[in-house]
Amino acid sequence: MDLINSEAVEVAIVKGETPKETLLNGIEKLGGISKYINNGDQVFIKFNLILPSGFPTNTNFDILEILIQACNKAGAKKVYLGSFPFKGVTIKAISDILGLKKHFESLKGELAFLDNSNYFYMKGFNSKKLKVIKNRSFSRVNVNNKTFIIPKVILDSDKFISVNQVNVDPLFKCRLSLLNSYSIVPNKYQEIKNPQRHNQEYLLNDKYKQDLTSNILDVFSIKKPNLVINDLFYVLEAAGPVIYKDSNLTKTGIMVLGNDTVAVDAVTSKIMNLNIKNPDLISRAEEEGLGLADISKIKIIGENVKNIDLIIKECASKLDETKLQNFSIKTGNLCSGCFKQAYHLLNLMKTNMTKDLKYITPNNSFLIGDDPPDPNNIGKDNIILFGDCAINSTRKKEFKIIVKESKKKRKYKVNKKVLKLSGCPPDIFKCIKLLLNYYGKRDLPMLNLYSKTVASYTPEKITKKLRIWEVG
Repeated sequence: MDLINSEAVEVAIVKGETPKETLLNGIEKLGGISKYINNGDQVFIKFNLILPSGFPTNTNFDILEILIQACNKAGAKKVYLGSFPFKGVTIKAISDILGLKKHFESLKGELAFLDNSNYFYMKGFNSKKLKVIKNRSFSRVNVNNKTFIIPKVILDSDKFISVNQVNVDPLFKCRLSLLNSYSIVPNKYQEIKNPQRHNQEYLLNDKYKQDLTSNILDVFSIKKPNLVINDLFYVLEAAGPVIYKDSNLTKTGIMVLGNDTVAVDAVTSKIMNLNIKNPDLISRAEEEGLGLADISKIKIIGENVKNIDLIIKECASKLDETKLQNFSIKTGNLCSGCFKQAYHLLNLMKTNMTKDLKYITPNNSFLIGDDPPDPNNIGKDNIILFGDCAINSTRKKEFKIIVKESKKKRKYKVNKKVLKLSGCPPDIFKCIKLLLNYYGKRDLPMLNLYSKTVASYTPEKITKKLRIWEVG
């Protein structure tokens, strides 16, 4: 682990009228871009590239434009930009929709297809050629008895810049730069898998979040940024980090920059009134010697921390706070993984099923976690069991069987109004397909339209290729 030299840790807090002006001001306060980029450097800029929905789900492209120009002015020989997107989505799909490749080229930068999706439509690929390209593209790195594959374009770059769009996050309150660094590895290596997940100890200790935090910090330790930018000029609050019905974009006019990721995140958390003393990413990172989180030891330039008091509305901390028309949400003990996926699915439904929810049958129960409460109206409710914990712990529940009394005898029938969304945690795109199959496309026209839109940039043949290339 790197030793922390507190005297060398600098963080700038800057305010401005426009994102471009604010970023340039912040870089100057830190001593200029030449302090970080030398003549002849290969630079990799890691930014948020989640879905083809643009800003603020992804990084503000105005910020990237300024950075590319600044790096070129400092004499960089090559400026690459990239990130791994949401599971099942290719970089090429996002680039084609948003025009990223041509846009970056016009600025003398280059979009890095970290997932090799620029090869996916090429013909004549045999296993030998595939292996050659994979070996040329990725390196295997071992950290704490775990193996990750990292694109060589990142490892081979002389300088690494992290540009992070700050938005609220259901697990970590806000999406800060430590979390942004996690997507330098493919989704396959971001997933947390544990066959013992369903036991009580796993749930009570939230082992999922512990394992996720460890993974994030392991990946971060592989390639630490030289320059870190937390862009909170605009912040998505209330629901995020992608755009949902309950989301609100608020302007703060602030950016936080520095040479230490942990310090930048700590200062950002401080001005956003987030508690970093809990055992989360920031405090764990400092404990492991990956950076400095003690505000008193950080050299802060620009705005005074004490003079900034941002009030950002956080994500709902309980699933039933996401009010879903005609749905009753019942929660048992659950891990952070299922909470996160259910949070996204419920918000996605609320956003893309406005009319569907209004006219759908009124009795629907959404059960999640270990031993969730029973549905409101047994025998009448459509029951959705979300995740393996809910499915396994309700096997012997009375609502699984419908009892019909008659004068002659009592009849027992399997309740067919039960939909199982398996997985721990379940895959959101698979959940959408199962919901459509269960309720019928005619009853869910808005969700069906959304599903078709998603399918246009996540066709099955492409998701298969993601798996073949070890990135899906």
